[in-house]
Amino acid sequence: MSEDPDLPKASYALQVLRQARLSRNETAAIMVGDLVYEMASTGLRTPEIEEAREAAWVAISALANALKEEGFAGPTIWKAALKAAELDGTADVDSRALLDFKIRS
Repeated sequence: MSEDPDLPKASYALQVLRQARLSRNETAAIMVGDLVYEMASTGLRTPEIEEAREAAWVAISALANALKEEGFAGPTIWKAALKAAELDGTADVDSRALLDFKIRS
């Protein structure tokens, strides 16, 4: 079975968020703002993946908005975005494993 194309996207989002957290607020705002567009859901994946992707998008959007409007984001907002991005990647792996199991059964 080929690798799920969403897995690298989730990994990339997590990588960008981690780098943005270490960057200046102005730079982080640009990085996270760009990520919001890249994380948009297509509605073409399993419900589990779409739900995780939507949660990640909402959390990352809240982070982008805080950085843009307030010039900074508190640790709670950063943690929520990072956690949602991690869960998005986990959903991709879990759904792929379940699909693989169903195919083999």
